[in-house]
Amino acid sequence: MNKFFKVLSVGALALTLAACNSSATPKKDTTNTSKLTLEQVYEKAVDRQSDIKSATAKMEMTQDSKVGSGEQSMEFSIESKMDMDVVADPMAMHLSGSMTMPDMASADQKSTEMPIDMYMKKDQGFFMKDEATNSWYKLPDEQFDSMMEQTASSADAKAQLEQLKNFIEDFKFEQTDNAYILTLDAKGDKFKELIDSEINKSMKDMGLEENPLDNLTIDKIHYILEIDKKTFDTNKLDMNFDLKMKVEDQELSMKTKSVVTYTDFNHLKTIDIPQEIIDNAKSIAQ
Repeated sequence: MNKFFKVLSVGALALTLAACNSSATPKKDTTNTSKLTLEQVYEKAVDRQSDIKSATAKMEMTQDSKVGSGEQSMEFSIESKMDMDVVADPMAMHLSGSMTMPDMASADQKSTEMPIDMYMKKDQGFFMKDEATNSWYKLPDEQFDSMMEQTASSADAKAQLEQLKNFIEDFKFEQTDNAYILTLDAKGDKFKELIDSEINKSMKDMGLEENPLDNLTIDKIHYILEIDKKTFDTNKLDMNFDLKMKVEDQELSMKTKSVVTYTDFNHLKTIDIPQEIIDNAKSIAQ
């Protein structure tokens, strides 16, 4: 199971944490109820997870940030809307969409929309389009190889379970007519241990030593996972988190809302990068 599906895996693994024998609580107006327990839903979701070879998803993210305090503070927002196609083996991805952000160079910080188009494929590389010049650029191979190694590495399920045991009481298990709903509300630094562990592992893989999250404070995390009742596909991930971080002598606060909706599974066998892009892409190092 590669790292693309790790978010789905971690969410599914959370299902085992309560390890209880009760079924999901029906939400209002639910008539099609299931008596499956948390553990049973988990097992079926994991079984289904191993069969997912490709996926198509839509992602919408809004990030509100504030730097500094008082009269010297600065606030800005970034909005992203992306369409993603991903194939697990060989690992490949096509990402397209747009990002809207303020123009820091202008006096009124008027928002600017920036189109985004990227391809990534094992043995071919990472390609990104510069809309301003209508040109494609390729990431240096040595950087791409390192990134691919991390992306393709397996998730350690046992380690994830050990880390997530601390949050047993935080998960709520519910159901609608069509889905199982897992909700996590965590406040304060309770979730920081898990995030630190993941960041430290990634930094070790990259040969880095200093953890950028040492000065991080997590105010709130709200996380919703929806699993289809019939297919046990993970159909939606809804994440909200508020955090603060000290950068030098400035405090950065961020409120992020991210919704990923999976619209199709196992419909792609491959993602092909157009040969014209491969032939004409310029090296970022140039």
